Amino acid sequence: MFFTTSVYDWAGYAGVSIYLGAYICLQLGLIRGSGYRYALLNMVAAIFVLISLSAEFNMASAIIQGCWVVISVVGITRIFLIHHRLRFNDEEAQLVERALARMPKPMSRRLLNAGVWCDAQPGVDLTTEGEAVSHLHFLSDGLAGVYLNEGKIAEIREGFIGEMTVMEPGPASATVRIEAPSRVFSISGDILRRMIRADEEFRASLDQHLNAAIKSKLIEANTKMTRRPAAE
Repeated sequence: MFFTTSVYDWAGYAGVSIYLGAYICLQLGLIRGSGYRYALLNMVAAIFVLISLSAEFNMASAIIQGCWVVISVVGITRIFLIHHRLRFNDEEAQLVERALARMPKPMSRRLLNAGVWCDAQPGVDLTTEGEAVSHLHFLSDGLAGVYLNEGKIAEIREGFIGEMTVMEPGPASATVRIEAPSRVFSISGDILRRMIRADEEFRASLDQHLNAAIKSKLIEANTKMTRRPAAE
């Protein structure tokens, strides 16, 4: 009898631990409230607590845990249906894979819906040195040159453009000019800022991807600088 009771007790402890762990992870931003993991963790926690109630049944607690299981199942089903119904064309899927790989697909869909695709011709400036950055761009295909004081310092064949200052409006540190027929996705900075003000999870996810893009550019620039003396 003692062993059986202990098993039920430990099931209850496990349920409480999972509840607390899920909430801590949510508050730390490690998981999202609208994602699979949070709903699954809450469902598992509720099941463990229900098991613990088998030893000393309490109707009120059982109703709460049972409702928690049902709500979690509904939430998981809803998330599955949302993801299942999402559609990306080849161009959009390529952007998501290259630049937004860890962003939840519904957020990626909203971002893409808020911007436009265009064919950019040589000579078009996506950013101008010293002037405010009005749009966030993603160069999907083509070639752009990066100019500082009218001198070319780098080339971009793929990636974000304007990510350093579009979230907090400020002047561009360089001019980025299209140098070959290119395909570009652009979203207005004003629209983007409204979106991140309305959705903190979206802001956190977008910040993560833009910071990764900035880090990648800095690493690439440092690598080129260290190789140059050796080549000379």
